[in-house]
Amino acid sequence: MIRKMFTNRRLGLWLVAVLSVNAIFLAFLIFGDIAKGHNMKMIKTKEPLLIEGPNGDENYYVLPLGTTLYHDKSFPEGHDRYVVYLNHKGAIAHEEVPMKPEYGGSFIDPLWLANVDEETLKEIFKRFPLSKTDIAAAIKANEITKDDLADIIRSMPD
Repeated sequence: MIRKMFTNRRLGLWLVAVLSVNAIFLAFLIFGDIAKGHNMKMIKTKEPLLIEGPNGDENYYVLPLGTTLYHDKSFPEGHDRYVVYLNHKGAIAHEEVPMKPEYGGSFIDPLWLANVDEETLKEIFKRFPLSKTDIAAAIKANEITKDDLADIIRSMPD
């Protein structure tokens, strides 16, 4: 009788220990995933940024100012990777990306983001020249005054 009680007590202790370990592991999984999304440093852009087209298509796209970027990873080569969250309604025309063994279970195919500088703008405007109507619309949209325009023209080389 004493031996049976000793065995039941030992079995009960093992059961409590296994359940405790499982509960701790489950809590770690649940709270670890929740915290993961909140520990990324966030920045908000103060100017539009250029997004280079995928696969070297030589097009640029614009990420608007005020976009929140989430820092994902810094690389030893000197660049950083950011995450942008987007909402979309409706269906997206797409193709599936098959998971290949060389991806190691995760496929990240980032685009390059660049600051807008004078040289880049010159290159873009060579490929996509602006008409007088385009320039007038841009000036009106940005509420530039005639005095501002005069200052811009005076600052241009002859």
